[in-house]
Amino acid sequence: MLLHAILPLLFSFILADTGQLKLQQDIQKDVTQLQQSNRYFISDNTSETASLQHMLADLQLFGMIASLDLSKAGHSQQQQGQHQVQQWLFEEGEIRSIKQVESIIALDTVVTQHYLENRPPSQHRITNNFVFRAYQVSTATEPAKLFYLTEESQGLLLYRLGKKQVDISYTAAKNGLNHLLPKYQAEVTAILMQSIK
Repeated sequence: MLLHAILPLLFSFILADTGQLKLQQDIQKDVTQLQQSNRYFISDNTSETASLQHMLADLQLFGMIASLDLSKAGHSQQQQGQHQVQQWLFEEGEIRSIKQVESIIALDTVVTQHYLENRPPSQHRITNNFVFRAYQVSTATEPAKLFYLTEESQGLLLYRLGKKQVDISYTAAKNGLNHLLPKYQAEVTAILMQSIK
């Protein structure tokens, strides 16, 4: 019983990184992983010829955001369940806010696999740990203009620039990622739509 009371506090101390934007380190890690492997597919809703070179050009914009001077921004943070949410607000300039959501999720579930041939369905237990980070940048003219989602060991999962969305699918996806990702994206979208008080 005591463990249930202490565990959330422990996680909040582990996650609490007193205002450090981790976007630059995530971009560097993700780009390195993508350049060292070709075991992924790129889907771009604005192009039929998506490539790593196009992605690298897009990611330069995220790199510029990551290098902004945050000392001039107001900072707030809060814990929402398993999500640590941080926000930097700028009073001047084109960039108005940067939000970072860091989530540590321990997946432990059973999935049922159905087969096309006449075999009975089978159940499989999936257990794995995930550390997701999502970033959203709002500008003076467009809220949620930029979005970036990564998983610490898997790498870049998707990013959005305005209406352009690029998804990365891995041939060797981390066990449980495809099961967890839609639910996680819905949670993060809901969190990012709220303003931090």
